[in-house]
Amino acid sequence: MTLFNEDRFHALNLGDGERVVRAEVYEDERVVGALGGVLDGDVLTCGYSAPFGGLDLTRERETPANVARVVDEALPRLYAQGARTLRIKLPPACYGESEPLVQFTLLNRGFSVERCELNQHIDLESISSPEEYVQRLKSPARRALGKLLGEDLSFGRAESEGEWDRAYATLAANRASKGRALSLSREYVESARTTLGESVRMYELFRGGHAIAAALVYRVRPKCDLVVAWGDGEHGLERSPMNLLAYRVVENALVEGVRTLDLGISNEHEPGPHGELVPNAGLVQFKQSVLATIQPRLTLIRELTG
Repeated sequence: MTLFNEDRFHALNLGDGERVVRAEVYEDERVVGALGGVLDGDVLTCGYSAPFGGLDLTRERETPANVARVVDEALPRLYAQGARTLRIKLPPACYGESEPLVQFTLLNRGFSVERCELNQHIDLESISSPEEYVQRLKSPARRALGKLLGEDLSFGRAESEGEWDRAYATLAANRASKGRALSLSREYVESARTTLGESVRMYELFRGGHAIAAALVYRVRPKCDLVVAWGDGEHGLERSPMNLLAYRVVENALVEGVRTLDLGISNEHEPGPHGELVPNAGLVQFKQSVLATIQPRLTLIRELTG
């Protein structure tokens, strides 16, 4: 199951009058898949207060017939539980072989695209080692990483509450330097850490014992990690340490058998009356430099009928 569809994640975010609803679809006694989310009034959001949710399929490679069954059987059951509008925030296709099939099925069941975001991820399944990752980098990124590897910089995972406070402060300072606020409060991050356990990790990069960069990473599915937030702070280096932070996160993921490292969205609202989404060119370029590729991340919506 996707972390963002689990009851323990929903417990972090439920407001007054909101409730979790879910429809599981079986074949004999085997759960084929499920669809659900948080119902607020008569609007059901799959991926509520999360980057995405999507269908939960028991098998990663599911048949077209079974994906259609999950959708066709779940929709009337969700309607019976009070849902009249269904919003599904889908993960990008990198999260599993069946994700493109899920998109196809929903779009051909009357769902329309409410929002399209630009997502970037690193495919680690085809990379056998950190050394191979470095060799695949283009020469400018490889040179930048090489220079950072020559610095006296260390990497570690935050464990104590004090270490989490320090890492969070690094991320908050990074956002403040850009005129923004970190989207997750320190209290929320601590609640997530307590509730979700090993699914939530915080990593830090140090220079001489001083924290200079941090990364908050969620284990969203088995072998799939999402970088929820990362950034550098005051570091005193000639260049940003972000290339090294990315490398260390990749290195750690490879050791743990992660095959997809999702770096999240790289779009923002364009100023003006329409406020449409546009690519953040600098963010796109940086993520591409560390081997991230682009996929759309869709939010679909449909009115349900009985």
